[in-house]
Amino acid sequence: MEVVLSGPQKLPEPLRRGTPVPLSQLVEESRSKANTPNHLLESKIYAKLKSNSLIQAEPAELHFSGFELGKDYVKILKLINISSEVMNIHVIPTQTKHFQTTYTKKYRLIPGLAYTLRVRLCPDEWRYFYDCIRVHCKGEENLLIPVHAYPVIDDLRIPPHIDLSAVPLGTSVCQAIPLRCSCPIDFEFQVQVIQPHEAFSIQPLTGVIPANGEENIMVTFSPFQYETCQLTFQLIISQFNSRPFLCTISGSCTPHLALSELGKKAGHGDAVRYTGPSPVTQVPRQSKTKLRSTKEADKSKTLRDQASVQAGLKPPVDVCTPAGVAKMLIKDTDKLSSKDLKEAISCGSMAGLHNRQMKEALFRKKVQQHVKEEQANRVRWQVRVGKDPVSEHSRRQIAEEREIALHEYMVRISP
Repeated sequence: MEVVLSGPQKLPEPLRRGTPVPLSQLVEESRSKANTPNHLLESKIYAKLKSNSLIQAEPAELHFSGFELGKDYVKILKLINISSEVMNIHVIPTQTKHFQTTYTKKYRLIPGLAYTLRVRLCPDEWRYFYDCIRVHCKGEENLLIPVHAYPVIDDLRIPPHIDLSAVPLGTSVCQAIPLRCSCPIDFEFQVQVIQPHEAFSIQPLTGVIPANGEENIMVTFSPFQYETCQLTFQLIISQFNSRPFLCTISGSCTPHLALSELGKKAGHGDAVRYTGPSPVTQVPRQSKTKLRSTKEADKSKTLRDQASVQAGLKPPVDVCTPAGVAKMLIKDTDKLSSKDLKEAISCGSMAGLHNRQMKEALFRKKVQQHVKEEQANRVRWQVRVGKDPVSEHSRRQIAEEREIALHEYMVRISP
C-alpha cells in the first residue's frame, strides 16, 4: 500500500489575512438625548402646586414679567424640606430651549434645608413663554412649579385720584389720561365704571394701545347743579397676570364762579405795562392842554357823583347781569337802607320812629346794649337794684297803641 505524501497546502489570500470589519458595525447605535424617554416624566402625575406634605416651593410660581430680546434673566427657586425625615427627591428641569435650569445636588435633603435652582430665560421673540419644573417625591403628591415669561407695559402710570378744577354751571371740562406703551406689540384695554355719575362721561370704554405709541382716555365733567361729585373706574390691560388700575375722579361746581372769572379777565385786560414817566421835553404843548382838560372833566364828574350821592340819588342797578336783576326784584322801596337806619338811630330823633323798620332797629340796638352791659358786669363789681315797675298810666298807653296798630293793620290787609 503506497502512502502518498501530500505537499503543503496554500490557503487563499483573503481567508488567510481577512478584511478588517469596522467597529461601528459591532457597537449598537446610541440613542439621541432628545428622544430618550424619561420614566418619571411619562409615568407620574405632577399636579400639586406650592407644597405637599414633604416639600415646599418658594415661590410657588416663577414670573418673568417684562423682558428685552437678546438679554438673559435669572430667577431663584428653593425646594425646602418641611418634613421631619431625610429624603431624596428627583427634580425634572424645564424642557424648552428658552428656559435653562441648573442646580447642585450633593446630598440627601435634610429637614429644614433646601435645594436652590437657578432658572434662566433667553427670549428670542415678543410673545408668551411657558414651561414648568417637576419634583418627584415619595408618595403620589408630586410638585409642579409653573414658569411664565411675558411682555408687559412698564411705563403705564395711572394716578389713583384726580381732582378737577371747579367749573361754572353749564360748562364742561375735559381731562386726558394717557396710556403709553414702550413695547413693540399692541395691548388691548377695557374701562369698567364702578361708581358712575350723570355729570361724568368717559370715552372710549375699549380700545388698543398701539406698539410704541400712546392712547388717551378722555373724561368729561359737565355739572347739572351745584355739587361735588366723583366717578370711580378700573382699567384692565390684556396682559398676563395683570391687575386692574383703580382711579377716582372728583369734580365740583360752585356758584358765582363765572362772575369771578369775568372779573379776573377784566382785571387782566385793564392792566397796562408801566414804562415810567416820559420826559417833559417830549410832550408837546397841545398834549398838556388836553391832559389838563381831561383831568378837569374827571374831577367835575367825581364832584357830580358825590353830590348825587349826598342828595340821596342812588346809582342805577345794572340789569344786564343776573345779579343786578335779582337785586332789583328783591328790593323793597318801603325799607330804609342800613346807612339811613344808623343815621336815624344815632340822631335819636323820635319823629322818625313811626316807621316799623325804625322801631325794630331801635329795639335791637337797645337789646345789644343790654347784652354788652350784662357781659361787662360779669368781670366787675356793680350794684344792680333794677328799674322801677311800669306805672298804670304807661301800661294803659301801651295797650292803646297796640290796639291802634292792630286796627290799622287789619284795615290795610282787608280787601
